Amino acid sequence: MNIVSEINEGELLSSLENSINAADSYAESEIGQQRDKGHRYYYGQPMGNERPGRSQHVSMDVFDAVESVKAMLMETFSADRDICRFDPQTSEDFVPAKMATALTNYIFYRENKGSKVLHDVIHDALVAKTGIVKRYYKNYYEYDEETFEGLDEAGFNQIGADPDVTITEYAEDIQSVQVQDPQTGQILEMSQVMYSGELVRKIDKSKICIEVIPPEDFLVTPRATDEEDADFCSHRTSRTRGELLSEGYDPELVAKLDEDKDMHEDGSLGRDSVDGYRHDDSYEADHDREYVTIYESYMKKYRDDLQKCVVLKVLHSRRVLLDVEIVSEKPFRYFTPFPLPHRFHGMSLADVLFDIQKTQSSLKRGVVDHTFMTNTSRFIANLSLVKNPRDLLDNKVGAVIDVNSPNPENVVRPMPMPNLSGTVFQAIENLETEKEARSGMSRMARGMDSTVVSKQNSSDLITQFMNASNRRIMVMARNLAENFLKPLMHDIYRLAIENESQEKMIQLDGQFVPVNPQFLGDRTEMTVAVALTPEEQAQEAQMLLSLDQQFTLNPNDPNLGGMYGAPQRHAMLSRAFELLNIKSAGMYLFDPNSPEYQQQQQAMQAQQEEAASKQSEVEKFNAGMTARQVAVLEGQLELDVMKEQNKMLIEMENMQHAQEEKESRLLMDVEKQNHDMEMDEKELVVEKQQKRNVSIG
Repeated sequence: MNIVSEINEGELLSSLENSINAADSYAESEIGQQRDKGHRYYYGQPMGNERPGRSQHVSMDVFDAVESVKAMLMETFSADRDICRFDPQTSEDFVPAKMATALTNYIFYRENKGSKVLHDVIHDALVAKTGIVKRYYKNYYEYDEETFEGLDEAGFNQIGADPDVTITEYAEDIQSVQVQDPQTGQILEMSQVMYSGELVRKIDKSKICIEVIPPEDFLVTPRATDEEDADFCSHRTSRTRGELLSEGYDPELVAKLDEDKDMHEDGSLGRDSVDGYRHDDSYEADHDREYVTIYESYMKKYRDDLQKCVVLKVLHSRRVLLDVEIVSEKPFRYFTPFPLPHRFHGMSLADVLFDIQKTQSSLKRGVVDHTFMTNTSRFIANLSLVKNPRDLLDNKVGAVIDVNSPNPENVVRPMPMPNLSGTVFQAIENLETEKEARSGMSRMARGMDSTVVSKQNSSDLITQFMNASNRRIMVMARNLAENFLKPLMHDIYRLAIENESQEKMIQLDGQFVPVNPQFLGDRTEMTVAVALTPEEQAQEAQMLLSLDQQFTLNPNDPNLGGMYGAPQRHAMLSRAFELLNIKSAGMYLFDPNSPEYQQQQQAMQAQQEEAASKQSEVEKFNAGMTARQVAVLEGQLELDVMKEQNKMLIEMENMQHAQEEKESRLLMDVEKQNHDMEMDEKELVVEKQQKRNVSIG
């Protein structure tokens, strides 16, 4: 026993017996009757007011309302998304908070079938007043038998040193093996002992368990207002003797246990009415498979040595005490759809629909009976004139009734049937409207008919009507979130950091990362995703995407003042992805605080610097090219000017040369003329002297 001071076993069992009797009487009172009634009405079982030969129709109003509300709550809390989220405490706590969120949801959904837990709790609450779960850490081990052979002494000793391995049988075999001498390198023949045998390996399967308890098996003191202030509560269950023996309880104490037959009468008859009596009979010939009734009770007890009240966890039957220990808290969480102040048990959805289903059944039976009697009329007949009265009794379709009378209408005529009053259908419609008002589930939410949609009804107007009709269900959803899911998720996280030390590979932002609960630390701030239907999620996601588009359309907008940076945009887009149920947001968006994002930013900055450097070189090159082009143009102009000047000089020189040539020719012509004149004069002189014709030259 894990307890400081000794406890009188007889007094403790007597106190527990009194508490169980008081809680059992409380559960068997109107609460148990209403639970049975809720199950029977949900299944559509006969109501007890049926009449032979009349319609036996049962209106399924409780079933319809329960399934509609359950569908909306399940869609709200398990639409492929995290139902809880731990809020970061500081800017550095962002990633650990996401790890804590992923770990808690992994334990709830993956390791404990969270969707089924939610379904069963919501169903129990809507039909039987309360949905109750028990969360605890279960130390559980499996044992696997293995064989081994051909192990040398080192391998055999290594297996034997493993604390989780028990060698049950082994054999030694001396074999000749070849080994190489490390000094000479020669192959030597040596004898070596080899081991083979069988072993049992102990595999740790311990985990956090979340168990949905049938409400009729949970006993609580009538004075309780919730599970925390209750000074006594107990979980009653049936277990086999073999299960108790495997957990290490004293065989002599286990042999004294028996089954409490009265437990089958406490609210379970209504639940079992759909498939009959499902409890197994005891196996007297198979002792370890016999079922016994066990109570796991939690009682507040004053301790003199501690001078305060402590919570005792007691495992017992009505006459046998198996174990007792001090615990810090009770492991139960519960949900009721319509909580009542200062009461543990609230009202179920079935409670508020009993009278409507009964009245609806009576009205619809009347319609069915009237239709049947209209199609199979009763007759007024003079049987003395009817040859075969069986023709009237059988009332076959198209049958001929043979009468001894020239006027058959005087012998057989149908009895007048009063018309069905139109107020019957109006009454049924009024009851449907009242059912909507009580349950909070509108017919538009279950599926619209042609009378709902008209040319004047826009989609937004219909959505507003549906949202308004579901307000009561949203209040129920918030109650489920704040008073059940949020404490339960805190409990799961606390159990993880207190008991689990092994890493778990958990998907986080599209990647599998190892998460060790021991390194996450205590947390208190948590938000729960609540009151968001898929349509509302899509609308909120669209609004966030529209805001992002507006903010990024003009990043230099002075009105923003730099408020919308990379971290803010990542948070907004991540939230939009989450609302759209896109879990692997990390595959599409880098976290600004992640090393990958920093590396990408550094690479982009390096690319930008390289591009700027290249641009600067291009600009310098272009500037140099421009200067050279100007110089070339200036040189070209100078060359053109010099060319023109040279051309003009050449032309002037040519003109001067031509002028000089012309003048030279004129001088030559003059000299030639002067020479010719001199020659003529000399020839005339000679002719005069010689008195004959003389030709000179």
